Amino acid sequence: MNSSFIGVFARATFIGTLCLATSLAWAADTVLFEEDFEGVTLKASIMEQVKDDKVWSGTPPDGWEITNENPKDLGMPEWRTWAIVDLEWWTATAEDQRRSEFTGIHNDGKGIGKGAVSDPDEWDDWEGNGNPDAISRWNGHLITPPINIKGAAAKSLVLTLDSSWRPEDTQNAEITVSFDGGKEEQILFFKSVGIDAGAHTLVTIPTLDIDEEDIKDGEQINETLEIPIDNPANAAEMVISFGVIDAQNDWWWAIDNIQLVSTAFSVEPKHKLAVRWAELKSQ
Repeated sequence: MNSSFIGVFARATFIGTLCLATSLAWAADTVLFEEDFEGVTLKASIMEQVKDDKVWSGTPPDGWEITNENPKDLGMPEWRTWAIVDLEWWTATAEDQRRSEFTGIHNDGKGIGKGAVSDPDEWDDWEGNGNPDAISRWNGHLITPPINIKGAAAKSLVLTLDSSWRPEDTQNAEITVSFDGGKEEQILFFKSVGIDAGAHTLVTIPTLDIDEEDIKDGEQINETLEIPIDNPANAAEMVISFGVIDAQNDWWWAIDNIQLVSTAFSVEPKHKLAVRWAELKSQ
């Protein structure tokens, strides 16, 4: 699997000011939740070719959940679902294949230290219990604990994360959110199309009016995503789920430095209301 690299950086900035005389006041850019995975205790690798201590864990941070939706004992043990790993070790044991564009400090990689990784490519490399790719598709989700968003104004939430995605064949990815135990809503969808050098991604982000925007292989290996969320008024809790679905012997999705911000959060009453809203900028 080879392709040319085209760098891309996409981010959303949120600008605008609204001033009101009111008994209710708001603060901009209030961090409600963040996770960089550095607090996860790592242990020794299991079957991967690069043996090392303190490089891998199948246990997420406290309160998080990892789902294993694949046949038990199928494929490389480290990659049967999402894992929290030392990102430099992941790059080395997978023989790089452009992963270092996300994990290499010398490359201005955004993934530093530990991160969360789903890697169907590496999963398919161990056939101790059969050929994974021939037996099953790879499916797995990484799910946050309930996040307290009480006090956030409607449609004021923004999810930010550093992301490394490489498309191939049937491998897709999604981010969903749910509020107060309600139905999941998809806020991002990556759909892979094609294989090898012809692979590309159709990106859908509803809140940015992006509908199957075509992005070439290599353009999403090292990027920061900022996604506005249409949270309802008066919601108390939110859960975020990161999923890779329908993958075979494809590539990967790795994430790090997750942050949830409210751009309008209730604070002590004052006379002015400042709110930031979004405009997508990319180059």
